[in-house]
Amino acid sequence: MSYSILVVDDSWESREVITSILSINEDYSLAMAENGEEAMGKLQTNNFDLVVTDISMPVMDGLELLDHLVKNKPSLPVITFTGFGDIFGVKALERGAEDCIFKPFDARDFKLRIAKALKYSRLKKYQDLLEQKNKELRQISTMDQLTQLYNRHYMQDVLQREFTRAKRYRNKLSCVMIDIDHFKKINDEYGHMQGDSVLREFAGLLKNTCREVDVPCRFGGEEFLIILPETDRRGAECMADRLRRATETMPIFRVESAELLTELKISVSVGLSAYPDPRIRSEMDMITLADEALYLAKNQGRNCVMVA
Repeated sequence: MSYSILVVDDSWESREVITSILSINEDYSLAMAENGEEAMGKLQTNNFDLVVTDISMPVMDGLELLDHLVKNKPSLPVITFTGFGDIFGVKALERGAEDCIFKPFDARDFKLRIAKALKYSRLKKYQDLLEQKNKELRQISTMDQLTQLYNRHYMQDVLQREFTRAKRYRNKLSCVMIDIDHFKKINDEYGHMQGDSVLREFAGLLKNTCREVDVPCRFGGEEFLIILPETDRRGAECMADRLRRATETMPIFRVESAELLTELKISVSVGLSAYPDPRIRSEMDMITLADEALYLAKNQGRNCVMVA
């Protein structure tokens, strides 16, 4: 495995000494910079596994470079070196250096410290990669891929947690169910790709209408559900009607040809439930009542809000 190391020092002699020590190892690829400013230029265009820098340099010294790297490239290890005593080494370690080596260099000690830092660099990269993959897996397991809203499984977990909290602390909690009116007709007349576009556009409107604490989800098909913590019946009704009115005016365009766009209009029916309510003993009761209210909204002619 090859490692790329950036050596930063204004002294030609020091760079030559470091090169002679490290070039013995064929796995090391070395790049040189004479000060922190030149090093930053190389860091913008190259991926290094380790930076080895002198502390005392003109233009931008090693501590300034270290501060920049700790802030902007926290996973990149930095080894500093100095010939000016412990105080500079302590400063470097306090500011985030992986290690500090004192001049004159002992070749064996220098190589061991470099190897240790590179081992840390490799482990950190694997850790970062694993964390990124886990993040992607969590997103896949909790998000609806079409709308980028939370999925039904995640919604059930959140609703259970929020209901338990509302019951324990006597908080208010509302549940809003939404159905896009005549969605099957859109699929039948314009095709499923246009139907998917409508779902994505509505999901975007839904996210923009919700507060940060609200949890908008795709319940299934053309049905959506919003969990509204700390929200009573009246607050949920106001939010639902605001969403309904915004949906009526939301522009959705269908491409007829290169020159022609057709604007589609959609509406939604909404049902909601709110806790506390003597009929609600579990989070599933909230969904059941909201679904019943949604059914009433459809029977009332659609494009309206009904409260359980």
